[in-house]
Amino acid sequence: MKECIRCKKLIQDNTIRDYCDVCYEVYDKFFDKIREYLKNHPMATAFEVSEYTGVSHKTIKHFVKEGRLLEVEAESVNIHCKRCNTLILSKYHEYCPNCERNLFKDLDGLKGHFMNSEKAKMHHKKFSLEKINGKKFSINKSSKY
Repeated sequence: MKECIRCKKLIQDNTIRDYCDVCYEVYDKFFDKIREYLKNHPMATAFEVSEYTGVSHKTIKHFVKEGRLLEVEAESVNIHCKRCNTLILSKYHEYCPNCERNLFKDLDGLKGHFMNSEKAKMHHKKFSLEKINGKKFSINKSSKY
């Protein structure tokens, strides 16, 4: 018998995995998160993958060790956050994860502020299909006016 490397539960010696069934299912879900992120952001760094998926750097390195992920040399990924100037090691993002969350929070707050103001209420109308003289018209939502 050997131990699961995550929970220390005893598992069969002849199994090819180092995890019990429960831990392997969790571990596999981590890999699915990483795979999905890498589909949209190929060549992302381990730091970036960890920050945006919530999967620990240690787990990512373990996937590399197992051969499930490949490390590839990437040039020019030393990019700084446009807001706080911290190193973000990503060519896909302009802001670090912390600044990105704060910016989205600030934008949501501004959106709520403008939607609740009196001028916004006067000018904001929801349009759908209307019948005028027996004809149907729709509002072009991409129009500036």
